[in-house]
Amino acid sequence: MILPGPDEPTGQSGDPARTLRIGYPERDAAIETLRKAAGDGRIRLDELEERMERVESSRFPIDLDEVLADVTSDLPSARVRAEFEAARAGEVATPRFGPGWSDEDREVLHAPWTTGLIRRGRWPVPAFLRCEPAGVLLELNFLEVNTDLKVIDLQVAARTGTLKLVVPESWGVDITDLQRRAIAVITFKANEAAEEGCPTIRVNGSIGSGVLQALLPNRRQRRM
Repeated sequence: MILPGPDEPTGQSGDPARTLRIGYPERDAAIETLRKAAGDGRIRLDELEERMERVESSRFPIDLDEVLADVTSDLPSARVRAEFEAARAGEVATPRFGPGWSDEDREVLHAPWTTGLIRRGRWPVPAFLRCEPAGVLLELNFLEVNTDLKVIDLQVAARTGTLKLVVPESWGVDITDLQRRAIAVITFKANEAAEEGCPTIRVNGSIGSGVLQALLPNRRQRRM
């Protein structure tokens, strides 16, 4: 049973967008949306800073909606409601619109140079990603991901920095199309082939002096 948050109005307990707490992955995704909007000139830099502060203080998907509503149609509340309804129906929710659902319109993950970026938990994985570590760590942890995708196309642009992929033992990671310089560091400890019915992450793009790690769960993660 889902209980309402302490500050939620009565009568809203049936809406997961108002009752399910968000965490770092949801806030990171919201900040990336704001950064892109600022880069496109749709919000000013002072607005970006103010909105990022509001994101950091947000607790529920509906709070993020208030910050993002005028810069994107892909709102957090819609995603969490779809996931909730699909889970209740025993299905996997996989939206098929917006950035990340075509090769021409990939979801781009930038790792902020001050903090890096980590995605973990049950984060929504699109079919097409572009990862830009930019000198720091960009970690994608797929251990709790629930998806019906069979292929996740992951494009790398890593002149420097580290892209770390942590995948379930049943998943596959294919790096045959990845271009890398001789000084690039590749640590591959995942399975190349996925088990039947499980996803394969196809890694392409290029790595200069950066690092790619493809890892299975460690002992602590296996016990979780």
